[in-house]
Amino acid sequence: MRCANHPDRAALGYCATCGRPLCTACIVRTSAGNYCERCAAGGDRPARAHRGIPWWAVALGVLVLFLIVRAFLH
Repeated sequence: MRCANHPDRAALGYCATCGRPLCTACIVRTSAGNYCERCAAGGDRPARAHRGIPWWAVALGVLVLFLIVRAFLH
């Protein structure tokens, strides 16, 4: 796979928006993914998916931990 801008260079990855192959000189790394300069400047990045733990799972975990600690202290 070759860079879309530099055919003499190997591509490191693809732009998350347009899919163009990019070398290390062309790739723009962000917290939302890798982009070409055009897509990174255009603000056309897709919304980042929320991958966190649901609030109810955290609350349940805290409750279980509380009950375990309470059982050992009494």
